[in-house]
Amino acid sequence: MLKLLKAVMFVVALVAAPVAQAQTIDSAAWLTGRWVGEGLGGELEEVWSPPVGGQMVGHFRLVRDGAPVFYEIMLIDVVETGVRMRVKHFNPDFVGWEEKDRWVTFEPVSASENELVFSSLSIRREGADDMIMRLRIRYADGPREEVLRFRRAPT
Repeated sequence: MLKLLKAVMFVVALVAAPVAQAQTIDSAAWLTGRWVGEGLGGELEEVWSPPVGGQMVGHFRLVRDGAPVFYEIMLIDVVETGVRMRVKHFNPDFVGWEEKDRWVTFEPVSASENELVFSSLSIRREGADDMIMRLRIRYADGPREEVLRFRRAPT
């Protein structure tokens, strides 16, 4: 009886266990193109190149009152734990915020057809031409979630 109970528990555990889905760079391919929007108190622009060699590269800029505030160069790739994003920030004069061998890493959490979730960042596609990012930023007065809203734009 004990053997039967153990066998049943094993089968139940197998059935209940989540099925791991292999994540590839194709999970992020929908980002390809130019996106414009609002957030962080200004106008946003983000552009992503199509996947090549297991990576996607992009750039971002924030503009307030007609002047750039900062830029980002971004890289999405796939590591053992899933789809990851790394970012380097630059002032308008292109002086980097991070040291040359450092970057901000958004570790993978999950990826699906319409959403990429990283540590402190989620990117959700809403229909074919809208995207919402939720970014957790540490400010001097504490952490806060920022919502960035984008729509697909002509290149």
